[in-house]
Amino acid sequence: MMQKEMEKQNLVLRYNLHKTEKELAVSLTHNREVLDKLLREYAGEIDRVNKARCLNERIIRPGGEKTQGFDATLKINFFPSQRKSGILQKAK
Repeated sequence: MMQKEMEKQNLVLRYNLHKTEKELAVSLTHNREVLDKLLREYAGEIDRVNKARCLNERIIRPGGEKTQGFDATLKINFFPSQRKSGILQKAK
């Protein structure tokens, strides 16, 4: 991985996943110019991670740490000839 890509990944992960108001205030006071430059450069990636995190927080129920479930069963018809004739009859 190139140095630039590692820098981008570190900034995006640190800013979105581990940020607190105190940490942001400290980094703004110490490295304001560098942080501003990087935030402008990687604003799209930061926004994308923010949206994904907000979506994850909405899916997790407030009463517990269970994720919202859904039924993802797949029904497979092992008799393709019967399936084709059934589809043709429905279409007529």
